[in-house]
Amino acid sequence: MKKNNTLTTKNKPLIKSSINFSNSVIVLTFLLVGISFGLMYALPIYNTHKSFAQPAKDYPVPDSSRMFTNDTAFIKKIDTPPYLLDLAMIPKIPIAGKPVLFILNFFQDATKTWLWHSDLRIAITDPSGQPVAVFPNNHGHGSVIQFEYVFPKAGVYHVNFIYGQQTGSPNFMIEPKVIRQANLNVSVTQGNMTQIAQPISNGTANGKVRDIAMKAESWRFTPNIIEANRGDLVRLHFTTAQDEVALYNGHGFGIEGYNVNVFLTKGTQQTVEFVADKPGTFTFRCTSFCSAPEAALEDHFNMIGKLIVH
Repeated sequence: MKKNNTLTTKNKPLIKSSINFSNSVIVLTFLLVGISFGLMYALPIYNTHKSFAQPAKDYPVPDSSRMFTNDTAFIKKIDTPPYLLDLAMIPKIPIAGKPVLFILNFFQDATKTWLWHSDLRIAITDPSGQPVAVFPNNHGHGSVIQFEYVFPKAGVYHVNFIYGQQTGSPNFMIEPKVIRQANLNVSVTQGNMTQIAQPISNGTANGKVRDIAMKAESWRFTPNIIEANRGDLVRLHFTTAQDEVALYNGHGFGIEGYNVNVFLTKGTQQTVEFVADKPGTFTFRCTSFCSAPEAALEDHFNMIGKLIVH
């Protein structure tokens, strides 16, 4: 028994040392992981992903000057530091009883950085000063926001925008609760049926209808080359995939310099229609940020294609 006790006594320190060593390894591991995460968020190395999330000059941001032309669209940049509200309105001269499309993007004013997760309230009053419409809660996920309104009669309407950036955005830059507002006067003409050229069932005067099935998914358009002849009425029938990507709720589709920029909600089918009135080769791209910041160059910014008009 004494021999056994001696062995047990001698082994106890060994067992205890082994347990202490294991505990030390576990504690050290957790400590190193914690330090690593702290450094990732504190050091500039981690923040390099912001260069992807916040496009620099060489990254194609779909602002109004890139996507629209002054001959067809009303383009305006409204400076309300720390925000820059970028706005396009189509048609350039609204006509009573006809739909008018507004497309808005939000930027940090100082750096012209494209802001994610913007919130916007829109209120419209008629020429007599009476409120006629309120859109209380519009969210720009990527962060384009678009809405359409039919002005019922001619006159000057007053459109009020109240906006800010939502906290928790992957590229959150503006201090919480910084809210700004801007006003826009919209002159609506009476118009008549001859002021807008209406496409007919077999195309325009110079072309035909081209119906093209399109698929939008993470992170590509299929097909990524669209061909048409000048004067064709192009109808793109989009099916947008129900992708399980946490950072977005759809994709944008815009054709640079062609006055086309729409939001495609995931899991839906939508038709985008336009007349191919300008010959040449034009880039179309996703116009709503749709990927993780660190993968933006491979994913979101690579979601492009070509429109070729003969």
